[in-house]
Amino acid sequence: MIATDNFANFGRRVASTQGFPYLVIAETPNPVRQLDAAALHARAEVMIGTVIDGLTLSPAAIERRVKNVARQQIHPDGVVRSAVPV
Repeated sequence: MIATDNFANFGRRVASTQGFPYLVIAETPNPVRQLDAAALHARAEVMIGTVIDGLTLSPAAIERRVKNVARQQIHPDGVVRSAVPV
């Protein structure tokens, strides 16, 4: 998944409800709408390694890499939800 930093946590939570809590997310700072082509290209260059990892690493390797980050994004410390846990 490619997302701005404002939407990465939301994307992780939605992905976890569909059975993909360890989805690889390439993040870029928000906003992107007003950026010119050169600035977008620079941001893509920064994210390309993450995109390649998401397409080529084994599921076990991805899980090891993002497990702690995913847990914090899905169930942030100190936040109690009334919904059914994911």
